[in-house]
Amino acid sequence: MILWTIIGIIVVYYVVGFILPASVTLATSLRMTGTSESIFSTIKDFRNWQEWAIWNSDNSMNVTISNPSNEVGSRYRWRSQIREIKDGLIVLTSASENAELNYDWYYGKRKRGTILFNIEQQGNHSFVTCSITIHNEKKIFARYFTQLIKKSILDNIEDVLLKIDERSM
Repeated sequence: MILWTIIGIIVVYYVVGFILPASVTLATSLRMTGTSESIFSTIKDFRNWQEWAIWNSDNSMNVTISNPSNEVGSRYRWRSQIREIKDGLIVLTSASENAELNYDWYYGKRKRGTILFNIEQQGNHSFVTCSITIHNEKKIFARYFTQLIKKSILDNIEDVLLKIDERSM
């Protein structure tokens, strides 16, 4: 009886896991005081990320930035002693001047998703949206985990946008 219960729990775990979305996109927007040009340059140059990327509070993190640091193909690599952060890479894949920035992000050697910044000039202000797409095709547990931490991810995106706004004024 216990064996059948354990088998049933495992089956339910996988069935529900496969029903959960394999990819999730989370987005937050903020009306910023800076111009689209200043916001775009703040985000585009990886050298500026130290000032607004919230994960930089990890004192064990070693960050390597490519040279040049603000062109398509530029890379931001990190290695951390904290297991949950571990090592990863963000690559600038495309940029539409003062309007949009696209990045691929990796944990370890696997591509895990994309990051998009969309910037729209509106009079003396800019409207900025940051969206993160997380791919969990092969990891059932990661699908559950993503669902559990969605609010935290959205809060983190909002914190990042607020810091970018402060930096680009």
